Amino acid sequence: MPPAAPLLPVLILAAFLSGAGMRVADPLLAAIARDFAATISAAAATVAGFTFAYGLAQLVLGPVGDRFGKLRLIAVSMALYGAATAAAAAAPGLGSLVALRCLAGAFAGGLIPVAIALIGDTTAYAERQATLGRFMTGMVLANLVAAPVSGVAGDVVGWRPVFAALGLAALAAAFPLGRAASAMGPPPHQGFSAVARTLGILARPSARRLLVLAGIEGGVAFAAPPFIGAFLVEGYGLSYSIAGLVLGAAGVGALLYTRIAGRLVARFGERGLLAGGGLGLVAWLASFAAAPPVPWLGVVSFLGGLSLVCFHGVLQARGSEMAPESRATGMALFAFALFVGQGLGAALAGLALPVLGFRGLFAAASLVMAGLALAARFSPAR
Repeated sequence: MPPAAPLLPVLILAAFLSGAGMRVADPLLAAIARDFAATISAAAATVAGFTFAYGLAQLVLGPVGDRFGKLRLIAVSMALYGAATAAAAAAPGLGSLVALRCLAGAFAGGLIPVAIALIGDTTAYAERQATLGRFMTGMVLANLVAAPVSGVAGDVVGWRPVFAALGLAALAAAFPLGRAASAMGPPPHQGFSAVARTLGILARPSARRLLVLAGIEGGVAFAAPPFIGAFLVEGYGLSYSIAGLVLGAAGVGALLYTRIAGRLVARFGERGLLAGGGLGLVAWLASFAAAPPVPWLGVVSFLGGLSLVCFHGVLQARGSEMAPESRATGMALFAFALFVGQGLGAALAGLALPVLGFRGLFAAASLVMAGLALAARFSPAR
């Protein structure tokens, strides 16, 4: 199999386009609601449907990647994701738009986790976290620029051309992926069924531990930003724009990690990154619980973004080695656990918020994060 390096730029592009699909509708909900004479809550299904389908599709797409070839699945998923996104631009009603966004989300689920599995196949474990750090550039840039760019474009040309442009970009990216997949040839035949591969992974105590860690991480760290944004507006009285800039500082911290991941791994090792990243996440959540002065908000957010990718990068690298013989299935289970945890965490936080308030919620989350950091720090490396 060829090395990962020649494929990495196009995989980074795939990650960017997938991440952009997740964020593109966020600033356009009001325009979508206005076009279809619907409420914002109804239009928000275009976001929730994409995310829900993305997570649920993991259970199917991972085994498909192991059976038919990871790069082949990425190429096909990119083409179908692009087609569904472009078709959404012509949706005649809100129901059809939501359905197409669900399809796009499901096909986007065959991009990032499967690409991580492919990197695992083609990269030695000692270099894997550094390579995955570079790969994460696409996801981080999508989080940084997709929503602002789509918002500006929506003001200028409307939401439909935004969806059309993203869909066409994804369709164009499918061609180099397809050519590379053809050059790689078919994967070796696997004698086990998808169900058998999944059950085989779940039978391993180390895999179950890692999936639980990923689920809790999703429920605490990945579910926190929307509540932090609401706290900045309601608790500090900041404008939406300033709150967005504060949260954007986390993206800058994550982007820094993608540039220096290799040096961090070489200097501190996996356990050092788990300890430092976990401590940083505890400090991030505890700082918002203490309501720092406004000038420090950006610094705290930057710390949270950098700490999250340091911590998550180790779990992600371990996830890529959870089942080397069925790597796409293993990474699909990892992504599924992360998304389920994120959804459950957001739901539980919403129930707890009226009782604890924002600051109490962040204090409780910091305690849970402290336990998670300790469990991850002292968990077996493989």
